[in-house]
Amino acid sequence: MKKLLIQLDTDKRVSTFDQVVAYDAGVDNIIAHSGITKEEVEDIIYGAIFTRSAKKLKNTAVFIGGSDVEAGEEIMKAVKDVFFANYSISTMLDSNGSNTTAAAAVLKIREAIDLVNKKVVILAGTGPVGVRAAALFAKEGASVTITSRKQAKADRKAANIKEVYGFEDVRGLEANTDQEFRNAIKDKDIILSAGPPKINFLKEDMWKNTEGIKVMADINAVSPAGIEGIKPQDDGEKLADITVFGALGIGGLKMKLHKKAVASLFKDNDKFLNALEIYKLYEKI
Repeated sequence: MKKLLIQLDTDKRVSTFDQVVAYDAGVDNIIAHSGITKEEVEDIIYGAIFTRSAKKLKNTAVFIGGSDVEAGEEIMKAVKDVFFANYSISTMLDSNGSNTTAAAAVLKIREAIDLVNKKVVILAGTGPVGVRAAALFAKEGASVTITSRKQAKADRKAANIKEVYGFEDVRGLEANTDQEFRNAIKDKDIILSAGPPKINFLKEDMWKNTEGIKVMADINAVSPAGIEGIKPQDDGEKLADITVFGALGIGGLKMKLHKKAVASLFKDNDKFLNALEIYKLYEKI
């Protein structure tokens, strides 16, 4: 029986990127829905689970994408709410690529350094990638600080990470000025820039004049870099004795994780892949 992926995209246009990756992962056919809201999910999922017998439901899966991460999470919950008994299909959430990017970034850094008891700061850490990366760093035993322009938002996101993921060693910190970013990276072993494109957080002299930094990574491929000096293609190179990873260096692993995750959906009919589950797939690559 052919592998069928139901693509639920919260944007008005369905992501071609996600479709190409799905086909490369071995999907035979894709039924794509764009501009999806949570109210539309029930009918779509009923159509997916009642057309094949329970034993063959592993040949159908759901992928949730789009640029709006919060909307994607609402869709994920709505999908779960439709399932009953053994009538379910495996589902993956990767809105805006946040789950696969966060997993790949932390895994790349983990290759370079043992994360246990390390001090990590995530610049713009209250965004989709930053929040998920913070949880993954905490899972590995690191102490994590996430920055935001507002202390209230940083505190709220840190509290949310603790509530949702159960990892306690996460704190929020306000950072707007150069001096505040200097304070944020002081005494840190690892720096991850997880902000949007074209925003520079650290000038080269800022991190060069800070002792103790061992690894830096930047998910931004568009100039200017979040951390000045890191190139998109950096993949474990040394920069002033610091191991660095750029967006393309991280992106290669992200693509492998994305394909592996999609392929794993068709092993059974009860998987729910979010950041933590995608992160664990690395052991099988």
